Amino acid sequence: MESEKKNGLFVIIALVVVALLVWWLWPTSSGPGSGQAVGDDSGQSTQASTPPPPPQLAPELQLTADEKAGNIADKKARILALVHSGKKLTTEEKAEIGGIILAKSAVYKFTEAERVAIFEALSK
Repeated sequence: MESEKKNGLFVIIALVVVALLVWWLWPTSSGPGSGQAVGDDSGQSTQASTPPPPPQLAPELQLTADEKAGNIADKKARILALVHSGKKLTTEEKAEIGGIILAKSAVYKFTEAERVAIFEALSK
């Protein structure tokens, strides 16, 4: 009789364990894994995630309409005149020229000599 009780107890415990495993692994909204992505063989998540937005330039460093059209001769001449004037640049001028050198160099296409002169003026 005691072996029947042990067998019955073993069956009950086994059923509870199996039920808990099914509840834990079953992809439903009631299990602890609800809301989590189910991984595939490659280890990547199967849920779609929204990609982060692309990095943006600061508003003052975005291309203007003239820069997009290639009309940069006047501004480039003004920058070079400031640089070659020999006077100390203001903080605003340094920020503007530095931003152009860093973010818009492909548009303005400064020569190496012009870049050297600009960096010397920015370092004063």
